Amino acid sequence: MNLASFLVGLVGPLMARWLASVGLSLVVLTGLTSAASALKSQISSDLSGLPLVALQLGGLLGLWEAIGIWLGAITFVITWQSTKGFWTLAKS
Repeated sequence: MNLASFLVGLVGPLMARWLASVGLSLVVLTGLTSAASALKSQISSDLSGLPLVALQLGGLLGLWEAIGIWLGAITFVITWQSTKGFWTLAKS
């Protein structure tokens, strides 16, 4: 067995795993982006019914930062849970 056939035999399975994990990550990230934007628009439409004074008071109290932190935490947890499957795929 020469070096070229060894490298082709080595690269084939690695490339298949890499393509599978990239494809899965693109699907997960596309769905996550879609869900996050839908959730943000739902929150915005729900809060638009409040009086202007209440919205300004929420801004002074840090409501918008709290909503951003909350959405970031949800995104992190979903991403963390989805990458556990990628690690098991990469280790196999």
